Amino acid sequence: MKKRHPLVIFAAALACMLGLLGGPVVSQQNPSPGVKSQITDYAQRERTASQQIQTLLKNLRSQIQERKLTFQVGYTTALDIPLEKLAGTRPPSDEQIKVEAQKINSEATELLQYDTSARESYLKLHPGGLKAFFPTCAGLGAVDLRKNNKVTPVRNQLSCGSCWDFAAMGAFESSYAVVNNVLVNTSEQQILDCSGGGSCAGGWWMPVFNFLISKGAANASLYPYTGAQAPCKTSVPTPYRAVAWGYVDANGGIPTQQQIKQALCKYGALAVGVYVSPAFQAYTGGVFNEQINTSGINHGVTLIGWDDSKGAWLIKNSWGTGWGETGGYGTSRGFMWIAFGSNRIGDHAAWVQARNTVYHLPPIFDQRIQILKPLPSQFLQSR
Repeated sequence: MKKRHPLVIFAAALACMLGLLGGPVVSQQNPSPGVKSQITDYAQRERTASQQIQTLLKNLRSQIQERKLTFQVGYTTALDIPLEKLAGTRPPSDEQIKVEAQKINSEATELLQYDTSARESYLKLHPGGLKAFFPTCAGLGAVDLRKNNKVTPVRNQLSCGSCWDFAAMGAFESSYAVVNNVLVNTSEQQILDCSGGGSCAGGWWMPVFNFLISKGAANASLYPYTGAQAPCKTSVPTPYRAVAWGYVDANGGIPTQQQIKQALCKYGALAVGVYVSPAFQAYTGGVFNEQINTSGINHGVTLIGWDDSKGAWLIKNSWGTGWGETGGYGTSRGFMWIAFGSNRIGDHAAWVQARNTVYHLPPIFDQRIQILKPLPSQFLQSR
């Protein structure tokens, strides 16, 4: 068992005492039908907060000041939900990941070859018939995929530990936008109900990506999110499919900065792991640089950009727009700048490539993907 910082333990204990103090706000960018969008006033919430919340924030701010950290905290709506319900990523052990990563990446290379061959055959018959793929950007000092219309709006997982689901689908939706030049909102509820990737008690994105290759995803409008797992609805169409996926690092660990940048520029946003703490849960702005790297990851997010001048990655979270900041673009919150190397950000980073809707893959591809199955339950061990 890895030791945690004493203040983190204290803050976590306080957070667990809070319970559900109020329902989370509707996401500003994709509100439910008939629900008016709203922007959370962090300061107003704190003025009327419970003593437990005020004590938690006071201690977090003391820690930030003492350690000369560069971020701010406040009474986010995420603090209304116990952290263990929000942080539901449950990866396999590092040893298991290392063994599986090499096999997965080898399979991905083969599957991508079928896609490349089909694309080249199509272009011979229809020169210029495809939208250009995302331009090379790995050498740039700053990238925000939102500015290229390659990121779907922030969503809210509610009090279900389905962050693994939202991280995976955020990456897939970005890839779909890269490949097909259109943003689609896919159904996290279908993935929660049907993919075998996990439950509200936690899960992992490897089975999700395999499911996207072999079965596909539904549109969120036809299979809306409820925040609770239910029996799988097999009658809903699933037109959104993936070609392949793989780990950015050959061993499935934390890639280098350059590896992450190259993968993001080639495939779109990435599903990545991170260790979240009460300070992360209360984040309202700045560059998050807590630097707790002795614990394993417990949360999944979608990495959508970087800024070298800040020394930070830009991530999209799944805790609604009552958490985080805008990331310097648009008006919707739900984003974070997180310092390179902080809290194991980028661990088990994975890319996924969506299918192109214009050309068809050869029959051998469908034969080959029959071997892709969800991992057995004993592989998805909680840390």
